[in-house]
Amino acid sequence: MVKTLRYMLLVLAAVSVAGCTREIPKQVLSNVDPSIRFSMLIADPSAYIGKTVMAGGEIVNSVNTSSGVTTVEIMQLPIDNQYRPERGDRSDGRFIASYNGYLETQIFRPGRYVTVVGVVAPPHKGAIGSMPYVFPVINTTFIKLWPLHSGSSLPAYSIGLGFDYGPAFYPPWGFYPYGPFWY
Repeated sequence: MVKTLRYMLLVLAAVSVAGCTREIPKQVLSNVDPSIRFSMLIADPSAYIGKTVMAGGEIVNSVNTSSGVTTVEIMQLPIDNQYRPERGDRSDGRFIASYNGYLETQIFRPGRYVTVVGVVAPPHKGAIGSMPYVFPVINTTFIKLWPLHSGSSLPAYSIGLGFDYGPAFYPPWGFYPYGPFWY
């Protein structure tokens, strides 16, 4: 009985710790200067050349160059405590992630979310539409492409007697014609 209880506690602890892991390695995070915010970088990109920073956002465009470098234009978005870009309409601007190597542009396509870690390089003068723009450039040492999310995060099945309307017919926030439900 005691052995079984110990085993169950060990499994529960392992599952708990696995649920808290982050998808960006600690070794990569240890190089980042947390005092540099993106708003500071966008205000004066030249002041941070050589510093290691982290930024995340939504891909606007990606291009493979003949020199073997992939440039990814990213609209910055705030990142959460798991370093994932938050969906929303708050952005401090755009930046370019320069990756030394080939990234498939159909995978790193507009609308996908990424988090990058890298060293700040001299800014790039370009344009957004016809408006001149100075892009901070991050020479990427690590890039995390976040998985696509489609539809509801609720399971597509339920357990019960009879029939179930399920999330396909009613909103996932908890009400159907007869009161609250739980998934």
